[in-house]
Amino acid sequence: MPMNQESVWRRLMEVGPFASEDEARRAFEATLRALRRGLNEDEADWLAVALGPALAAPLLRESHAGELPKDELYRWMKRYTKARKGIAVEYAQVVCRVLTELLPEAELERVKRQLPELAFLFARPGPDEPTQTPHSRRREARELASSTPERVPAAHSVARAREPLGDTQRGSNRGLPQEREGHSFANGHGSARH
Repeated sequence: MPMNQESVWRRLMEVGPFASEDEARRAFEATLRALRRGLNEDEADWLAVALGPALAAPLLRESHAGELPKDELYRWMKRYTKARKGIAVEYAQVVCRVLTELLPEAELERVKRQLPELAFLFARPGPDEPTQTPHSRRREARELASSTPERVPAAHSVARAREPLGDTQRGSNRGLPQEREGHSFANGHGSARH
């Protein structure tokens, strides 16, 4: 039975660093195109059937080119996404994780056999692994940072304070508390000035 496209996008958004569904979709397509370079015709057909026609379209844009080591996968990801290598690597890892979660076991095993150097990307998570990924935590932090901060009243703003050391100043006395009391550290021992 083909995958539900909306389920794929929703899961990518849950576990990935994507700012939008469109970004998640582009990462998914780039990953399939890159993986296709290591999948022969039969394996690509099996994967296409498991994905369904709507999701499998990127597999048709590429053809088998031979072995696909991880460095080659990441190089193609960088090219297809037009992103920095670190981001392209992260996209591939997230998409492979979602494929691992959603593909039937038989199709997943076929992909791992055809792409042995990438099998680590398709390992099912163990029961002790956290449900929230570093990607989703990073996305939440980014969303929090980009949210509108609360306005601080001008009277409480540090930047607007006329006298940044207002708490240490009393009346017309200026300077540090020890200077106001007549102590000087310039002489070395905190002796009182006379």
